[in-house]
Amino acid sequence: PPTAPAMAPAANGGASAAHVLVVPFPAQGHLIPLLDLAGLLASRGLRLTVVCTPATAPLLAPLLAATHQGAVSALTLPFPSHPALPAGVENAKGSGPALFAKLIVAFAGLRGPLGTWARARADTPDRVVAVLSDFFCGWTQALADELGVPRVVFSSSAVYGTAVLHSMFRLMPKREDEHDDECPVSFPDIPGSPSYPWRQLSLLYRFYKAGDEVSEGVKNNFLSNMGSSCIVSNTFRQLEGRYLERPLADLGFMRVRAVGPLAPEPDASGNRGGETAVAASDLCAWLNQFADGAVVYVSFGSM
Repeated sequence: PPTAPAMAPAANGGASAAHVLVVPFPAQGHLIPLLDLAGLLASRGLRLTVVCTPATAPLLAPLLAATHQGAVSALTLPFPSHPALPAGVENAKGSGPALFAKLIVAFAGLRGPLGTWARARADTPDRVVAVLSDFFCGWTQALADELGVPRVVFSSSAVYGTAVLHSMFRLMPKREDEHDDECPVSFPDIPGSPSYPWRQLSLLYRFYKAGDEVSEGVKNNFLSNMGSSCIVSNTFRQLEGRYLERPLADLGFMRVRAVGPLAPEPDASGNRGGETAVAASDLCAWLNQFADGAVVYVSFGSM
């Protein structure tokens, strides 16, 4: 997309700073790390407006309290209604894959209100110069194109998983036997050419039905991401060097920037986002008590 004229960042995130519109997806595992990234960008002189709904607005409170001189502000909009989504559902907390897919499609209803909001600022010092949005917000690519600004895709997942997810909707693999859940599906364009049985693929893909509004909306979401100007991922090079060294076909041949691991900065007492941080040296000392391969790491996610 064409790049809007850049404004010189101000050290204090003031009115002359470049203004970025941030659109998180309303699921804790996606929203929280993007807010952590927004805090880092604010500390480097950018000014950010973060989009939220009444249900997700409370999660912005720590970020808004931590930033100074208005570097980050919240834009609270009503969650858009959609016939496929039950009334009152505004986030993905505790939802299954079917409801999650409907949430992706319904959330795209914010495109109109956000376009109106951004266009009203187009000829002012408050104009938006870039859109930073979650990979479940593919609709923001059309919004960024309308505004004539670049869109940066944020992935709260590792590059490998992000590439696999996009690959499915790019290549639309099928099973030779529709009743065989063990049928292997390969991903030839990803380093190592991994392969998985059908039953292990994302339910977002396995539930796809051609012509269904929700299914097609989810598919278009991922295809839209490939028109962005850049992808940033909550990962780091020591973990995923082989997936970062060259642009991947499954991610639109865009260079992926590693910006993780993202976490709130600890305060003076070592408190990190409401939880006491464990020093890396203490963690390494604990791990070194065990033989190689003897420890299993399990993450239950943020919900």
